[in-house]
Amino acid sequence: MVGDEASALRSLLEVNYPMENGVVRNWEDMCHVWDYTFGSKKMDLNPIDAKILLTEPPMNPTKNREKMIEVMFEKYGFAGAYIAVQAVLTLYAQVCRLSICV
Repeated sequence: MVGDEASALRSLLEVNYPMENGVVRNWEDMCHVWDYTFGSKKMDLNPIDAKILLTEPPMNPTKNREKMIEVMFEKYGFAGAYIAVQAVLTLYAQVCRLSICV
């Protein structure tokens, strides 16, 4: 159970956190979160027609990055994917505010 349904029944459920310090520790639970996010209840997204931007913490293990890409392509079928370090995206955002980004 994920999202609003889980929030409503929080006192009855055992809450699991699939990520720890930005690194996925439980892939099965993380896929439940992504199923909920990409599904008809939220984004209603057709991944074949979309590309996805994923963030990762600095020093993210290579196996974790590979698994993220594997899941995005093989399970969800995204047309493309890009993984960026969170801090780098923050710097890009600051530069875009100060100048023109193309």
